[in-house]
Amino acid sequence: MNLEKPQERYANVAQLDDGGTGNYNGMLLTVQRRAARGVTINGNYTLSHCINDGVYESHGGLNNANNIGYNDPTNRRYDRGNCEGDKRHIFNLTGVVESPQFSGRILHAVGSGWRLAGIYGWFSGSVVNVIAGTDRALTAIKGADGMVLQRGNQVSLNPYGSKSGRPLTNWLNRAAFDIPPLGTFGNIGRNSVYGPATWNFDLALSRAFRLHENQRVEVRAEMFNVPNSFRPGPVSTPANATNVVQGALSNAQFGQIRTALDPRIMQFALKYAF
Repeated sequence: MNLEKPQERYANVAQLDDGGTGNYNGMLLTVQRRAARGVTINGNYTLSHCINDGVYESHGGLNNANNIGYNDPTNRRYDRGNCEGDKRHIFNLTGVVESPQFSGRILHAVGSGWRLAGIYGWFSGSVVNVIAGTDRALTAIKGADGMVLQRGNQVSLNPYGSKSGRPLTNWLNRAAFDIPPLGTFGNIGRNSVYGPATWNFDLALSRAFRLHENQRVEVRAEMFNVPNSFRPGPVSTPANATNVVQGALSNAQFGQIRTALDPRIMQFALKYAF
């Protein structure tokens, strides 16, 4: 309320807090085989864990839905949990194969200088914040679009349903969660469950043709998701979710896999350098 003009009321009051903390621990393993007989292979694996008190930042002004703040303003640690970008396992394998320099004139012109590059990546699932979807704690803390990030109750040790990762399956088991009683906060930790893992397999074929001493033409073909396989997207979220993957218990499609990553995509390029 505006004390000078009581008839005027403020729509939102922003409270900023710089007391939150976070930590990240990780292990990176790398294997490399340098070019030998035209073959180069690199592999790396990351095992990591990120925890913080919650990041509620704005990308659209102070009225943005992400400016909800802590669920319990008197207890910052209640929101301490896995970071929004936490991925426990990341594996990447890359390889490059170059065709040999053939001695025959025609064979050299047709078959030499080609480079085939591939990359395979496997990533564990992204975090999912299981929320009640309504103001059960009666705090009236919500974003500009009405989103409430109060979490639900977990009533079963195993929150997962089907682990097949196929379309329209229930990745999360709705029966493992419940709406908290009015006037209470849920017992689920922030970002405490994970969505399905995903992967990618991409290839690129290229060659540079030298026309003159300072001129060359490069042709390139790229293919993403080579086998054109289904790769599950995030589990079902409410329509007004923004930057954080939320799973609302009030959503009839809670925990379902209803999205997919890109199908096979092919692109071709021709570059002239001089």
